[in-house]
Amino acid sequence: MADKPLVIRTKPPLLTRLKSQKFLLLMLLPGVVWYLLFKYLPLLGLSLGFTDYGFRSKVSFVGLENFQRLLSSTIFWNAFRNTLVISLANIVFYFPAPLIVALMINELKSVKSKRFIQFLIYIPYFFSWVVVGSIFVNLLSPSTGLVNNIITKFGGEPVYFMASAKFFRPVLVSSYIWRQMGYGAVIYVASLTTVQPELYEAATIDGAGHWGRLWHVTIPGIRSTIVTMLLLNLSHVLLIFEQVLVMYNAAVYDVADVLQTYVFREGVLAGDLGYSIAVGMFTSIVSLTLVLSTNKLSARFLDEPIL
Repeated sequence: MADKPLVIRTKPPLLTRLKSQKFLLLMLLPGVVWYLLFKYLPLLGLSLGFTDYGFRSKVSFVGLENFQRLLSSTIFWNAFRNTLVISLANIVFYFPAPLIVALMINELKSVKSKRFIQFLIYIPYFFSWVVVGSIFVNLLSPSTGLVNNIITKFGGEPVYFMASAKFFRPVLVSSYIWRQMGYGAVIYVASLTTVQPELYEAATIDGAGHWGRLWHVTIPGIRSTIVTMLLLNLSHVLLIFEQVLVMYNAAVYDVADVLQTYVFREGVLAGDLGYSIAVGMFTSIVSLTLVLSTNKLSARFLDEPIL
């Protein structure tokens, strides 16, 4: 039997491949244009971080003067510390919450019950921070708030939560969990459907109980989703803004002022745009470092990094 001739397949030229996918590329075009205009083109403005640009001054190059100013500013470091504390609290207390809720939903047998509970906990995610802030301000009002009404009925004194340095951060974290938990839970519930039922059956045959199946089958089955959610949370660790802006006041500046509100005051209100851009650059570099470091560590838990 004669050997078949060896056929070497070569890829068609790049231009030919692009022409064959032209309709898909046209569908992709609006997204590419949007990113170029609103994400990458504004990066050209980073050069202003090395100037003294402002509303009332001409642009002049000052080198690293803005960065030296921020590194020597006690207000900046206070905002930086507050940002880390609030963000860390958000991650520590929020991150496990949607996972726990998703695992509880997954235990339900009724599909209708699952969908109804997902719908209820997902609704707050569509509220803007202005709405969420208004809800919490009214709930915690010292005169008409539900929480203080309960406190006074049990003989306690009304507490002004929104103006208390002791309680303001817990209020921020609680509002963050309440608004964001549904979003994370829905993602985890969807991820749990990808775990193969045969693995649970095999674990049961091997003598694993409920908690054993949860720990050795369910959690490993969604570990890539867990790491991805962690990376998404860390990418916003220094970028909290709207939530704080609509809820804080002068009485809690010392514990509530964060980097983005500091940038807002210096850039928009005070008109010191060059300095505020320098602060924004510093924030972005730290955020990028956190994300890349976490992504590198994720390789220890997964076969390969997420990014």
